[in-house]
Amino acid sequence: MNKLIFRIISVAFLISNLYLGYSIHQKLSKYQRYKVAYASELNFQSSLLDFKDYINSSEWDNTKKTSRDRLKKLVVAKDKANTLGFFSLITLLLFGGFAFIGFKKFNLSKKQLGIALLHISLVTLCIGICVPFLELGAFMQDLEVNGLGISKTFDGKMYFFYQCKSALGLIQTLFQGNNYVVGIAILVFSILSPFTKLFLYYRHFLLEKNNSNSKLLKIASYIGKYSMADVFVAACFLAFLSFNNLNVGVKTESASLLGLYFFFGYCIVSIGVYYLIEDKKEKNNSELNSLDELI
Repeated sequence: MNKLIFRIISVAFLISNLYLGYSIHQKLSKYQRYKVAYASELNFQSSLLDFKDYINSSEWDNTKKTSRDRLKKLVVAKDKANTLGFFSLITLLLFGGFAFIGFKKFNLSKKQLGIALLHISLVTLCIGICVPFLELGAFMQDLEVNGLGISKTFDGKMYFFYQCKSALGLIQTLFQGNNYVVGIAILVFSILSPFTKLFLYYRHFLLEKNNSNSKLLKIASYIGKYSMADVFVAACFLAFLSFNNLNVGVKTESASLLGLYFFFGYCIVSIGVYYLIEDKKEKNNSELNSLDELI
């Protein structure tokens, strides 16, 4: 395939997905702010210890009305983010399909196929670590308070806990909480390591010609073996499933957000890049062995 056409399509893909990724980040950040405000409005401590809610029944009604307004806004923001995520997924599939069909039918080189997969890996990784990936909450429904001559029912939800984090937000929270060991581990193995590996793979496809045994490529393979990207995604899913089934006297809610799925997509595609390079190495080695036999 003509290199110029491939470059134009690649640049268009990267620009469009960077824009979509930025838009997804904006919408999910807005969703995160609205959801935090929503949970704060229905917070257990602020409502239970506010005597105005006991004396004047309309105070709790006003609180619920304000929270419903925020709930409507956060639902709209999340729907818009999911729509943008769907468009991004379509472009990823189209670009991946273009690269695969081009490789099979239109003489797209293995180098171009590898670069296309790296573009997809880069996009999914950037979106995956920047946008929220998981939200967790704990609440009680229709909480009843009886004692000291007071009887009050807070109908609806009352939150004890709510968190919504991206990978970068989680690292920031860990450092702020002085959890440096865990924070550094996630930073190194789930952010620095993947970007380093992608850089080395890019260098291999763009700068090195028929040198699949280079030291840098071996370093990339070594990093890949000890990368915690797949462990990170699996841990998120386990946290999601376990938290959603807790039975501690309060109801729990958890949901996986777009960041988790994009990060999971990065894991899958980066594995494909690794096997593409391994296949290239095997073919080069077999060609060298054939030459040796002829000599």
